[in-house]
Amino acid sequence: MELFKNRYKREFIEVVCPKCKQTKIICLPEEEIPTCEYCKVKMNIKEVLTEGKY
Repeated sequence: MELFKNRYKREFIEVVCPKCKQTKIICLPEEEIPTCEYCKVKMNIKEVLTEGKY
């Protein structure tokens, strides 16, 4: 994810499955965008979690 590499070393984001709406919090760029455990589709970015950084 080139989008986040220039902002911070680590960026926490919330990802969501487009089918079953299951959510997960991951850390970019250390982790890749996961696939849903149940639906086997790639999850989408829901929100960039920046609360408390400023």
